[in-house]
Amino acid sequence: MDLSDIRRDYTKGGLRREDLTQNPLDLFNIWLQQAIDAQLSDPTAMTVATVDSEGRPYQRIVLLKDVGDDGFVFYTNLGSRKVLHFQDNANISL
Repeated sequence: MDLSDIRRDYTKGGLRREDLTQNPLDLFNIWLQQAIDAQLSDPTAMTVATVDSEGRPYQRIVLLKDVGDDGFVFYTNLGSRKVLHFQDNANISL
């Protein structure tokens, strides 16, 4: 199997130091709007990574519902495994 056959061309933009904002959330909002404008499928999909009480990592896809000065908001079932992981260790990665 030659994985180079499925390669995409990522030349539509770049990251330049002069484009950076003081607030990283402002930059995130710019990127999110660009993804929406480009009509990418599921532009609000993101991966949440947690660890269980024994330190084993878990990842799952959730949908971004809001972003603000307090951070990122997504909804989940309060009885889900990820909530148990949050209770054991509130350090998560998006």
